[in-house]
Amino acid sequence: MIDWFPTLRAPASADPGGEPTRRQRLSGLRAVARHIDGLSPTTEGHSRRVANMAARLAIELGWSGPRVRQLRDAALVHDVGKVGVPKSVLLTPDGLTFEQYALVKEHAAIGARMTSDLLSPAQVSWVRHHHERWDGRGYPDGIAGEDIPDGAAILCLADSWDAMRRRAWIGQPLSVADAMEECWRESGHQFAPWAVHALEAVIASAAPPAACPTGPSEAPLQPAT
Repeated sequence: MIDWFPTLRAPASADPGGEPTRRQRLSGLRAVARHIDGLSPTTEGHSRRVANMAARLAIELGWSGPRVRQLRDAALVHDVGKVGVPKSVLLTPDGLTFEQYALVKEHAAIGARMTSDLLSPAQVSWVRHHHERWDGRGYPDGIAGEDIPDGAAILCLADSWDAMRRRAWIGQPLSVADAMEECWRESGHQFAPWAVHALEAVIASAAPPAACPTGPSEAPLQPAT
C-alpha cells in the first residue's frame, strides 16, 4: 500500500532495548504528517496551521485546556492516513478523477487506524470524521449534524479554511473575506453552524487568545495565517 514513502528510522526508546514510548511513536507520526505536508509548497505546514486554527476555535467555544491540547495533538496528525494514498494521486496537478478521489477519501479511515493505539478514542474519532459534512454527504461514514464528534466538526472547518486560504489543489487562494463568505455559504451544509460562528469571532479578533494551552513539547499557538 505504501510504496512511495521514505523509510523512517524508528524513534529511539528511552529504555535501551525496549519499545519506543507512546510519545516517541506519536512524534514519529507527526514526522510522517510533516513529510506529507511538505510534498507541495501549497501544503507545507498544513497540519500545524490546522492545529493552530482548531485550537483557537476550541478556545473560542470554551473548551478546557486539556481538551484543546487533545484537539491540537489530533490535528497535527489528521492527514497522516494520506501515506496510504499513491503519491501520484496526492500530487495530481489538475482535478481528481472519480477513481482518484475515491483513493484520497480513504485517508481519513487509514489515519484513524494508524492513530488508534496512540490517541484516545475521542481523538481517533476526530481524525476519522474530519471530512464528514453537517448535511451527511461527507466521508467515510456519512454521519450528519450532531452525530459528528465536535472535535471532528472543528477540524473539518479548520482544514477547509486552510485549503481555501492556500488553494492546495486548484485556483488562487481566497482572501479572508471571501473565505469567510464561503464558510457562511456552507454553514449547515458542509460545516457545523456553531463552528462557523466561532470562526467569525476568531477572525474578527485582532489579537491571538490571551492564553493558549500547549503540551510540553509544543510551541505556543500562533495566529492563523
